[in-house]
Amino acid sequence: MKSRTRIPAALALALALAAALALHPGVQAQEQRSPNLLTTDHYMDLERVSDAQISPDGSRIVYTRQHVNALEDKWDSELWIVRVDGSENRFFAKGGNARWSPDGKRVLYLADGEPKGSQIFVRWVDVEGLPTPITHVAEAPRAPRWSPDGKSIAFSMFVADKNDLKISMPAEPKGAKWTATPRYVQGLHYRQDQVGFLEDGFVHLFLVAADGGTPKALTTGKWNVGAGNELRGSTTIEWTPDGKSILFEGLRDPDYELKYQTSQIYAVDVVNSRTTYQFDKHFLVRLLAQYDSSSHQVLTDLLASYELVPGTVFHAGYGSLYERGPQTGLQ
Repeated sequence: MKSRTRIPAALALALALAAALALHPGVQAQEQRSPNLLTTDHYMDLERVSDAQISPDGSRIVYTRQHVNALEDKWDSELWIVRVDGSENRFFAKGGNARWSPDGKRVLYLADGEPKGSQIFVRWVDVEGLPTPITHVAEAPRAPRWSPDGKSIAFSMFVADKNDLKISMPAEPKGAKWTATPRYVQGLHYRQDQVGFLEDGFVHLFLVAADGGTPKALTTGKWNVGAGNELRGSTTIEWTPDGKSILFEGLRDPDYELKYQTSQIYAVDVVNSRTTYQFDKHFLVRLLAQYDSSSHQVLTDLLASYELVPGTVFHAGYGSLYERGPQTGLQ
């Protein structure tokens, strides 16, 4: 009797499929680029627009235009401005998340800046020249919004609050290759899809002068400004029409991590006062005071500017925080 070799069912199925595909003429050929049919090669040519913002006078629209950066495998964002009738469509700046100033003469937006990552910039719409960098922060600002008088910008930003596991260890010898320090996790949500491990900290509300300066924290504490408290999602910020308060969503609750997609609306009161002294056409000093009645804090900022030669301006500034009475607000 002749012996028979048994072929596993999975292998037999694979061989049958391979034979069937080999006999199919359409499978043998690679996809060909076509001028009138959509193929995978067209992905690199795709562009998309989003976040259209109408100017206060209704005459123009600033929008985000994105295209594929094939070298770095990402989408690059640019801002374009067009009149409402479709004319004068032109490039405005690199970046995104644009918002018109209340008077329609300036646009704030987010773009790569110093010292790293995303920063807030402001650019005059009908004035030639470079944009003004408003922030120089270590973490990326989010959801910047103009105050109704156009003098301040509110935004949210991550604030690191590292959890350290304090264990006495001998000093590491020079050149040693020890095991990496273990990650100490105290929070329930410590990883996020497409992000990985999350840095320890919280998202809070900040305020900065519209012509630059030191951002001041309006909220502090172990809780997050913004919806989706367990993850670092978007933040909704809105000024009241009189410019005295900022409304935002969040959840000031010790068990916020256990309350998925739960948030409340909060208000923080802010009163601004700014004085600028122009000594001559080259030298000016600006003093800005911001009072938060919820936390009884006065936030001050001093900026001196001197134009050494036309087009070259030197800035020197100082920011400080003075507390008045017990902190009872959004702390």
